[in-house]
Amino acid sequence: MKVKLFELNPFRINCYLYFDEVSGEGFIIDPAVSGMEEENLIGDFIRRENIKVKYIINTHGHLDHVMGNKWAKEKFSAPILMHEEDNNMLAKVVEQGLMFGIQVETQPPVDKFIDEGNILSVNNCSLKVIHTPGHTKGGICLVDEKNKVVFSGDTLFKDSIGRTDLPGGDMQTLLNSISTKLYNLPDDFIVYPGHLSPTTIGDEKAGNPFVSG
Repeated sequence: MKVKLFELNPFRINCYLYFDEVSGEGFIIDPAVSGMEEENLIGDFIRRENIKVKYIINTHGHLDHVMGNKWAKEKFSAPILMHEEDNNMLAKVVEQGLMFGIQVETQPPVDKFIDEGNILSVNNCSLKVIHTPGHTKGGICLVDEKNKVVFSGDTLFKDSIGRTDLPGGDMQTLLNSISTKLYNLPDDFIVYPGHLSPTTIGDEKAGNPFVSG
């Protein structure tokens, strides 16, 4: 499996393409484009690499992670997946945008709600869904046990954690999600977060100032 990271929109979120180079099947995680330039950047890459997007996955429902769902759905004809607890945020995405002075289109509804233990597969790769509330009630992480990869959304960052001062956030819940779920993964798992640079489970357990292993 190959990872391609795109840093998008004014919030500088990390959108990921995670795809199998043999079959061309893959996932697009948090496709939050904010204009034609970003749309073309991702679209051109997918066309060059001949990638077939099988799933559009939102790690949570905040504006900066879902504002490109409509584009992705229309472009790739793939289902949108998200945890049901964050569905109310998706419904209010236009209002979220106005709060930040950003014009955002109404986004399409979720096609399928996903939760703890669900498995999403392309060719020989499977992503296991882990429910990690705290940043939002419906925050999830995606774990590829075979390739030792976890996409952590806004749950865990390099030397940091997701903020908990927004609606649905709770610090103790977030710390518990990290310590009991993410930190149960082996130390050599690579963490691809929703913002900032990649890290590893071992590095965060050893040095994250908010929650140590």
